Amino acid sequence: MAARPKGLARLAIVEQLLEIEPQKPKARSQKLCTITTPKLQVRRLIIPRPDVLHTYLDYNQINRYLEYIVNRYSNFVKLYTLGITHEKREVRALEINWMNADNVELSSLSRIQAAKQAELHKSSGVKGPMVLPGDRNRNIIFIEAGTHAREWITVSTSLNCIYQLTERYTRNIEILRNLRFIIVPLVNPDGYEYSRNKNRNWRKNRRPHKGTKFVGTDCNRNYDVYWESGPTKTQKNTYKGERPFSEPETRAMRNMLDSVAPNLLFFLSLHSYGQSIMYPWGYCREPPYHWRELHTLATTGRTAIKTYNGREYRTGSISCLNKRTIAGSVVDYVYGVLKAPMALVMELPSRELGFQPPVEMISQIGHESWFGIREMCKSAFDLRRHIKRDEEPKPPRPPVQVVGAGDSPTRTTSSSEEKKTTPKRRIKKRSKRTLLSQHAEILELQKRHTASTALPKRPATAPELATRGGHGDGPSAD
Repeated sequence: MAARPKGLARLAIVEQLLEIEPQKPKARSQKLCTITTPKLQVRRLIIPRPDVLHTYLDYNQINRYLEYIVNRYSNFVKLYTLGITHEKREVRALEINWMNADNVELSSLSRIQAAKQAELHKSSGVKGPMVLPGDRNRNIIFIEAGTHAREWITVSTSLNCIYQLTERYTRNIEILRNLRFIIVPLVNPDGYEYSRNKNRNWRKNRRPHKGTKFVGTDCNRNYDVYWESGPTKTQKNTYKGERPFSEPETRAMRNMLDSVAPNLLFFLSLHSYGQSIMYPWGYCREPPYHWRELHTLATTGRTAIKTYNGREYRTGSISCLNKRTIAGSVVDYVYGVLKAPMALVMELPSRELGFQPPVEMISQIGHESWFGIREMCKSAFDLRRHIKRDEEPKPPRPPVQVVGAGDSPTRTTSSSEEKKTTPKRRIKKRSKRTLLSQHAEILELQKRHTASTALPKRPATAPELATRGGHGDGPSAD
């Protein structure tokens, strides 16, 4: 093998050195880049968490907690603004959808299926929560609270439900996999703030009525379900409004409820303080067609709460437990107009605690209520195939209203009730007459008896009675 010339050997060594030396600064620059890149990362927004379990939050604190939940659990929680109130406050709804394409804790197959459903919903052009066709997609649980301003405990209980489904989702993963939740924790923010700062017993919203000095409408009498049967006096706490959906709060609720109605399975309205779980109807005394299934659902919640801490709830229809009819309520609207399979009212405890129980009771009432609500949600999922709203007959008509001399209509009974009550009234009148006649007969018999016994003695005592000059009970001399 021929030896390489010395000049060529030196040239090869120089080329090797030139090839090696430029690579060193590249490696150093790469190390510098890897070190400096973490400093350029964007920091996440940190939102302080209000204490929802032990205090009554104001409107701003409630919104702060909702934003905290959305920021922390953005993979399966969304926040919607339903409308703006008279005093420019937002009515907000929180959607909790575990079977979401953005949820990294789902399996790859579940995420693919969820992505297909999301694309189908997006192509429909409908804004808001996802709505899919078919009864098999009825899986939405809708919970609303804070309709009446003074019922603070209902707001705290709805926030407790959000807390259980998000911050403690690992304990409730079973229902999260089967159901979606839409929770409106504060339907009436204007009235709620007014009750916190001015009048603790305030019930209505804060929209004034033109031409009068009175303010506010009862939002739970303002829905378009036999609305005309409601109270018409503006000064009353239960005033129904000028027309159905005259209030911004009820219009906001109507828009959301109408949009999710095809997938709505179970609607729950929180109130206080009747300590009862009630089902329709509120506008009449007659029970609904599927009252047995609704009673089973209510009994499930009652049994769960009694098992949890021994507190006993009453169950029955709204009109029977309240002993009066309530027209224009949201529960009758959801069940009667939107044809939701199940709808209930849950009146939290209790008369001795009032509308605003002590702060020490907030956590206890919230936890026991969630225990019952969770069991009712499971029962609703099991009962969904037993209720076919399309096959039931038309709902009953409300009692006929006859307007009297005053502003509010006076209630008269329906045809079915009139047949039952009319004989009772006649029986009462007859019983009064018989008692009076019996009393008169007894007096007459007593008079006859005294007369018959006194007649033989009168001749013997007549001279003595005559000398008394007419004093006493006997006859006087002429």
